[in-house]
Amino acid sequence: MLEDEKDYSVFLAGDNAGFERLVIRYKDGLIYYLNKIIKNITIAEDLAQDAFVEVYVHKERFVPGKASFKTYLYTIGHHKAVDYVRKSNREVLTDFYQEEETAMSGDQSPEVHLLEQEGKEELYRALDGLKEEYQRILVLTELEGMKLKDAAKVMGKTEAQAKVLAHRARKALLLKLQSKLG
Repeated sequence: MLEDEKDYSVFLAGDNAGFERLVIRYKDGLIYYLNKIIKNITIAEDLAQDAFVEVYVHKERFVPGKASFKTYLYTIGHHKAVDYVRKSNREVLTDFYQEEETAMSGDQSPEVHLLEQEGKEELYRALDGLKEEYQRILVLTELEGMKLKDAAKVMGKTEAQAKVLAHRARKALLLKLQSKLG
């Protein structure tokens, strides 16, 4: 993304405004992704903050053009989450899923808004019922809009493995949603 490279260049030149724009752009999505791994929103927020701190402290590590900034950031976050899970060696009891609040537009009736919200809730419940790897690949590719090759890098998989995983995840989600309807 050209905008990311521009903001990162501004940041490298010593202006923290570029870094702030990157944080604002990616903070919520990274927290949501990490929460799918950790299953605890507070810890996911802490890990996301740690990922941004690492980018800030080691700003020379990111090489524009080698990968997108988003892929680089999500990879750092993914590694921090995996390290946390390994170190904690315990079951996470909290099952929290985050929903994005949507503002009701002026031309939308309350009934339409309610139906959309119920549909989103059903989708998130079905997504939460999938295997962890399925959730992760769908969050990255469908909700975060990452390209498959970038999602593969974040998850530490080959592009072929990520493609198969995404196909199976979509199929499992579809079956889960169909079973709820029928």
